[in-house]
Amino acid sequence: MTTLSSLLSLLAEPFIQRAFLVGIIIAVASSVLGVFIVLKKISLIGDGLAHTAFGGLALGYYLDVVPLWAAAVVVVLGAIGITKTTRSKRISGDAAVAVILQLGLASGIVLLSLARGFGVNIDSLLFGSILLVDSTQILMAVVVLALILGVVVAFYKEMQYATFDEAQARAAGINTSLFDYLISVLAGIVVIASIPIVGVLLISAMIVLPALMSLQISGSFRRTLLLSPVFGTISVVAGMFLSIVLDTASGATIVLTAILGLILILGFKRIGSATRQRAQSPGI
Repeated sequence: MTTLSSLLSLLAEPFIQRAFLVGIIIAVASSVLGVFIVLKKISLIGDGLAHTAFGGLALGYYLDVVPLWAAAVVVVLGAIGITKTTRSKRISGDAAVAVILQLGLASGIVLLSLARGFGVNIDSLLFGSILLVDSTQILMAVVVLALILGVVVAFYKEMQYATFDEAQARAAGINTSLFDYLISVLAGIVVIASIPIVGVLLISAMIVLPALMSLQISGSFRRTLLLSPVFGTISVVAGMFLSIVLDTASGATIVLTAILGLILILGFKRIGSATRQRAQSPGI
């Protein structure tokens, strides 16, 4: 376990500061988009695209091209495929995600086995290595954040309408399919940007958990959209501190911190509800 003096000295290190910075950026980007994903009941799309990214990374190594670019192409195609299949009503959303998930995971494993692993650290792909991020990855995270915030600001009313009542949105002339594809592709972009941070296996949690926490206590869509990145940032900062103190894997610790936050919020909400019910009940 890290002592206080060691912790303070570590926090002064540039690589630790870069880790906190990129973690916060990704937390804000993923949690803002996560609100739309959770409300549209496609929470598993992050998981499906993350496993698709694993296949894309393996393809990149196999073809000897930049793995992240190969993964980006594969993930965007996977996002479009999931949305197209779901909207066709031939396969349910969760089934479409499951098919893409298994395809990406199985393809990645086969490609890795064919080339005997490429000398790649699989753990860093699966669980991330936030302490090893560089300025290029930070820049990519900033671009992704700017893209997501720009889209949300530019199409806020349309995305809100399409999220809550798709039939009415179509009747109002909104191209809801366009926004479905847009949200899926943005989710894919967030997944690619998040791989160095929390890894393939934990990305979905960072998209979904802050939005779930926000939905438990917010009374409006706008408040949910504002609170979600707050919870995402708290989860990253607290998880990073804990991972340094306990010397544990950063990505997994961040996710466990977010899960603990959700459990605490649910617990306090239940206690508050029980207290109000007792207050409103007539005395015996």
